[in-house]
Amino acid sequence: MSAPRCCAVWRKNPGRMPFRQRYRSSSILSSGSPKMGSQVASYAYLNARVSLMAGQLLHRKQREALLQLPLSELRPLLIQAGVGALARQLPKDPAQLEQFLATILVNESIKLMRCMDSNERNFIRHWMRRLELVNLKFLLRTKFSGSQPIDPSRQLLDLAGLGSLDLHTLINTDSVEEFLRQLKNSSYSGMARPARKAFEEHRSLFDVEAALDTNYYRQLVQLASALKGSHKQQTLQLLHTWLDQVNLISLLRFRFVYKLSAPHAYFLLAPSGKQLSLKTLQQLAQFTSVQEVIGHLPDPLHRQLAGTGDIEDIEYHMLQLVRTRANKILRKQSFNMAIAYAYLYLREQQIQLIHAVLKGHLLGLSSELIQFCGDPLAYPALRREQP
Repeated sequence: MSAPRCCAVWRKNPGRMPFRQRYRSSSILSSGSPKMGSQVASYAYLNARVSLMAGQLLHRKQREALLQLPLSELRPLLIQAGVGALARQLPKDPAQLEQFLATILVNESIKLMRCMDSNERNFIRHWMRRLELVNLKFLLRTKFSGSQPIDPSRQLLDLAGLGSLDLHTLINTDSVEEFLRQLKNSSYSGMARPARKAFEEHRSLFDVEAALDTNYYRQLVQLASALKGSHKQQTLQLLHTWLDQVNLISLLRFRFVYKLSAPHAYFLLAPSGKQLSLKTLQQLAQFTSVQEVIGHLPDPLHRQLAGTGDIEDIEYHMLQLVRTRANKILRKQSFNMAIAYAYLYLREQQIQLIHAVLKGHLLGLSSELIQFCGDPLAYPALRREQP
């Protein structure tokens, strides 16, 4: 895995009653119809699982310590984060480290899905398949750019129970068209046709990858909209906050890094989020500089991002907005599938941090560069010092 992917791809609130005490003390468990009682019991079990798993989330000072301490002193933090095996023996191969951490995330999501109904499982499963989408896009880019042979055991993540792709068949395809045609027989069948159309129009792997992303987001919104009950609103709030981050950063990169035209950039965006409607994004795409875009953002985004200097700064501030929303849901909601979604979001952020830190130590990077790769949001000055 390359260094940029290292940086990009991978609380308890003492003032509140723990989840386990909250659900045990709630009178709702003993009321309502048998069906309602069964559903409540299922959510109580889900809350208990999330409560136990949430104890693995490191608070800010612990995350800062993880970034700053030498490898020999990380054992207590790794045990607290639920990756004690890495404290006993760190893999010598970065690919094994990445696979180990991905397996933890996959296994935790599967445990939580067992406490959910079919609509909820479908949403969480599709959310987690972003990891499989990484595999898919890596295969597409590597195979048809002629850059290097593909070693599935080292370069692709094994997602076990969440995986749905026939990787062997995809590796042995002879053209982009055939590659996309094979997706029709997978869980990504709805993404295959628009991706193929994008390739026919632009003959660009970049456009194919962007089309796959766009249709992944659309399916995710559809699955969230199919949820029932009180957790639907909370789930959509977190999802839409995240989509604001995705769309704003994508728009800025498409327009000012990749130099796409306004219509082309807009066409590749995800569905609208919480504060950035598609109409707003269409208007923002017309501007000719990053600062012009920031100057025309709706409040409160404009106030929050007014002092940012570049796309990286904006991305880190948007990431903090999503983290804040996820933390609020995790701390304040109960009997609610949304807390599992919030936990998985925060857990993935932490897995990315642990991955960046430990891979940095494996590669012998300086402590400053490890801090930069691990959490540029907490160390903005280090990012500015990089060449």
